[in-house]
Amino acid sequence: MVELLIALTLGIVVLGGGIQIFISGQQAYNEAQRFNRLQSDLSLISDFLASDIRAGNIVGTAPTLILIGPEGTTEYRLEANNTLVRQVGLATPEILSQNISGFNTSCLSVGGNDCPTAIGVSVQLSMRATNTNLVTVNFRVGVRNNILTRKFGS
Repeated sequence: MVELLIALTLGIVVLGGGIQIFISGQQAYNEAQRFNRLQSDLSLISDFLASDIRAGNIVGTAPTLILIGPEGTTEYRLEANNTLVRQVGLATPEILSQNISGFNTSCLSVGGNDCPTAIGVSVQLSMRATNTNLVTVNFRVGVRNNILTRKFGS
């Protein structure tokens, strides 16, 4: 009887250890998935922004980023539900991410911040990684057509 009790106790200890390992692995997997989603969203947004800004002729910043390029007007805006959307012309807005907590842009011009002649755009993007962690990314993108016009004339 004593041997049976010892065996049951050891079995429960081993089973408890196995459950702890499983729970830790599950938490690590969930954290890796969350990080992958965050990285994927940031990559998608930065690729779209960089492509549209580089191709734009006129850049305007307000609460939204407005670009006029070869496809017409492209607008990036952060909606009230923390959703960043991209709208090209009159097309249906496409959702880029639903975890955005901040989206700020500003023009970079020589001698001021005149957007129609801006040579670049500074972008600040904040996303919620977890309920308590906020990830902020800052990057700058050159406005190719304005840079070329400034360098080589009209």
